Order: sequence, then C-alpha cells, then structure tokens
Amino acid sequence: MTRRTPLRVVPVMLVLAGVALSGAACGGDDDEPSATTTVTATVTETVTAEASPTSSETTVTDTAEPTPSEAADDVPRTYDAALARFDALGQEPATYRTFATPDGDIYCVLDDKVITPGCEIGDGAIRDPGVCGDAPTPFVGRIEFQDGRATPVCNLDSIRGDMPNVIQEDEAARAGDVQCLYEAIGMTCISLTGTEGFFLRAGEYVIFNAG
Repeated sequence: MTRRTPLRVVPVMLVLAGVALSGAACGGDDDEPSATTTVTATVTETVTAEASPTSSETTVTDTAEPTPSEAADDVPRTYDAALARFDALGQEPATYRTFATPDGDIYCVLDDKVITPGCEIGDGAIRDPGVCGDAPTPFVGRIEFQDGRATPVCNLDSIRGDMPNVIQEDEAARAGDVQCLYEAIGMTCISLTGTEGFFLRAGEYVIFNAG
C-alpha cells in the first residue's frame, strides 16, 4: 500500500519596512508614510513513500524574481522525472568538464580536482533564509553534490573560470559522476552513482532524491 505524506508548505517572509519619523515638534503633518517592500520565499517539501521511506523533494522559489509562467509545470521535481528527460533526449551527452549556458548565467563544473561538482547561477540567486541561516548571504547561488548529496550553497565565492564550453539548449553534458541537461526552463543535473539531483534557474531551485 502506498502512503503519501501531505504536502507541507512553509512560507518564509522577509519584510523590510521604513520607519516613519514623527515631526510633530516641527509641524510634520506633511510627512508621507514610508514604502514597504515584501519578499516571500516558499519552501515546499513533498515526501512520497513510493520510491523509498526517505524520498523527498525540496522546492524553493523566490517570488522577488520573475518565474516563467507556463514553464513552471514542466520543471522536473523527482529524480525519476529528471532521469526520464535524459532518456527522452535520444542522444549521448557531450563530455564537458566545465560549461556555461549561452548567456553565461549558469556555470557548471562537473569534474575537477579541487572544485565540488555543481552549478552556479549568476543573476537570479534564490533568497532562502531557512537554509542560509547565519551565512554571510541569505541567497542560494549554487547547488553542489557534497559527498554525493545535492546541497544548496549560500555562496559569496564563485566557481567560474575562463573559456568554458557552451552548452546549447536541449543538450546534455556528462563528466565524472554527474550529468546535466540544459533546456529553456533551466538546468537539470543528476548523480550517476546515487539517486540525487537538482534543478536550477533564476529565482528557483529544486532538490530531489530517491534514497
């Protein structure tokens, strides 16, 4: 019998409000109320017992960043869904140890002696205070395979180097134990040795595993 754990959505809201100073002593009746800026990040966890008792998916969307409309439903949200996209591609992945998208916004390192395999986004890092905690920045800008686990990183550094290969839309790349697929909706990467992976684009990332 398949047991599904209900979807848990945990909203995380950061509100920055200006404080209006009263000018009563100086005839402050003309003071205007200050503006309020609201940024909302939504963390969604889904636990499904079909793959294994520890199967999980974490989606973080920073609503301060624009999110493609129709593309949202096409985002892979499980390891199996990601694997199916590679199978549907119908071609062998290119062998790229490092590569970037044509616009240079997403940069990936798959096989390096020093750098942990992962992908970094330049414009559109995702605000996620729940993950970043006391880190120097509240923004997740990179996803890495740390000890085999897809892990969000609240980074101020960069893995970017010079003259990477350019991965084209609907092209896959593989090196070491990781392969990635670049599509119009974003970058999907999976581990070839474990059921771990992630999806990354401006304003959103998804972590999925099946074990």
